[in-house]
Amino acid sequence: MKKIAIIGAGPSGVYLAIKLIEANPKIDITIFDKSDPLITLLPTGNKRCNLTYKNDDNIEYAKFYPRGEKFLYSVFKRYSYLDTTEDFEKLGIKTYVQDDLRIFPETNSSSFVRDKLLNKIKNKVKFIKKEIKEPLDNYDYTVLATGLKSGCKLAEKYNIKTIELKPSLTGLKIKEKEFLNLAGVSFNNIIFTDNGVSGPYIYKLSSINAYKKFPYEIKLPLIDDIEKLKEEVKNNPKKQFRSVVSKFIPKSLANVIIKEEKQCANVKKTEIDTLAYLTLTATSTDNKGEIVHAGGVDLGEIDKNFKVKNKNIWVIGELLNIDGLTGGFNLQLCWSSAKIAADDIINKINSDI
Repeated sequence: MKKIAIIGAGPSGVYLAIKLIEANPKIDITIFDKSDPLITLLPTGNKRCNLTYKNDDNIEYAKFYPRGEKFLYSVFKRYSYLDTTEDFEKLGIKTYVQDDLRIFPETNSSSFVRDKLLNKIKNKVKFIKKEIKEPLDNYDYTVLATGLKSGCKLAEKYNIKTIELKPSLTGLKIKEKEFLNLAGVSFNNIIFTDNGVSGPYIYKLSSINAYKKFPYEIKLPLIDDIEKLKEEVKNNPKKQFRSVVSKFIPKSLANVIIKEEKQCANVKKTEIDTLAYLTLTATSTDNKGEIVHAGGVDLGEIDKNFKVKNKNIWVIGELLNIDGLTGGFNLQLCWSSAKIAADDIINKINSDI
C-alpha cells in the first residue's frame, strides 16, 4: 500500500484527503499540522464561509487572481466553481448565491462546513499534530498544503523554488494625517481606519500592487456622478459648496476635502471635476487588515497537475504563488488544486502498481 503524507490540515489539505478517499477508501493517508484541522476555515466569510464565486466563464474567473491568472485557465476548466458546489452538496453542504455572486453554505456557518468536511475523513485518515520542518522520509507521495510562511521554508528544504512573500488583500496606511480622524467613515467600498484606509476596494488595490515599492499614490473613486453634482451646484448658487457635496459623500469626509468656505456660484467646473477621485499616498501595508499573502512556490516548479517536476511531491492551496481577490476565490483555489492533485496522485498510484 502506497503511503501519502499531507503536510497541512487547512482547506486544501483536508479536501485533498476527501478526494483521495473517494477514489480509494483503503488509501494510507497521514495529515500533519501543528494546529487543529480546518481551524483556518472558521473565520472565512465573517464566519459564514464564502466557499466560492459564481462565474461560468473560466477565463473571466481567472482574472480575479492578480498572480496565477494564465496558469488557472485550465485549472478552472477541469474543476470549476460549479463542480465545487455539486461536490459540496454531495457532502451535505447545500449552497446559495448572493446578489454579488458570492456563494455561501445555506447554514451561513463555517463551523458547519468544517464539521461536514472532517466527518468525511473521520477514522479514515491519520492526523498527527506536529509542525513539519524537515523533509519527510518513508512516504511514497508528499503533498505540501501548508500556510505560506512555514510552507515556503519547508518547500525550500525540498529544493523547490519560492517567490518572496508580500502582504496582499490588506489595509493601507496613508501619509495624509487629516484623514485619520475619519476612522469608521465609509464610501464606495472604502473604510477609513486609525492608520489609513481599508475595505474591499483597498484590498483589491493592495493585492494588485503587492510588489510595488512604497510610497505610491492611490486613486480612490469619490463621486461617481460628477455631472449630477455640477447640476446641483448650478441650481443652488447661494448654497455652500461643501453642503452640496455632502449629498454625495459623507459630510465628515466633505469637511476634510473642501477646506475653503465657498458658495456654489463661485465654484469652477474644474474644481468639481477633481472630486471624481480622491488621491492619497500609501506609505505601507496595515498588518491589522492583512488577509493573505502574495508569493509562495514558483509556478514554474509545478506541472498542470500541481506536481513538482521530477519529484513525487505536489503543492496545493495558498502555498502556491497564486492569490485571489476577496469573494471566495482563494478557497476555490484550494478546492480546485486539491481535486486535480488528488486525481493525479491516484493515476500515479495505479500506474506504479
